[in-house]
Amino acid sequence: MRARTCGGALVLALVGCGGFDNGDLRTGTVRGRVLGAESGVARVSVLGHEELRATVNADGRFELDGVPATSLELYVVASRTQAARTPVLAQGARVTDVGDIQAKPGAFLTVRVRDELGAIPPDVEVELRGTGEDRAKVDTSSGEVRLGPLPAGCYALEVKADDLEDVETEVCVREGEERLQPITLPADDDDGGDDDGGSDDHGGRDGG
Repeated sequence: MRARTCGGALVLALVGCGGFDNGDLRTGTVRGRVLGAESGVARVSVLGHEELRATVNADGRFELDGVPATSLELYVVASRTQAARTPVLAQGARVTDVGDIQAKPGAFLTVRVRDELGAIPPDVEVELRGTGEDRAKVDTSSGEVRLGPLPAGCYALEVKADDLEDVETEVCVREGEERLQPITLPADDDDGGDDDGGSDDHGGRDGG
């Protein structure tokens, strides 16, 4: 009995001292360093989990908490011209260090938005879903917005404007590419008000 008790105590001691924080096994922490990180620009997020994002310290180091314990990709912006996507296997209740991340020349995506008549819609917002990047406003004079730098890969592009239908499409970019993506927003057909008005008119005639 004494040997079993000591063995159990030894196991508990090892668990407590081996980098295992006894926290939620469903999430962990991911950290690393972005080489050539530009102050005030560099940032890191988890693709598909836009709420998980972090800024980068002056020495390029970052830390993300609450990362799901599974295979993921980090979305990294290192500077105004360089970016990267880095795979990581996050472990529950542990710190996963991805080491140094070397970014590459990023792509730039210019989104050009028009309505069905070829006019520039007002108040257009563009988003690359799941990247953690903020929504971007389309310039009202040119009808365009330039996104980047983007790591090479494919993204879900979402475009929204008042009184027009939303459009979502997949766009893929290569390393260092300059890409133009035209988007046409269809009219948002809503005949509900007309139908209600017609019913009222019929009701008035019946009453007469």
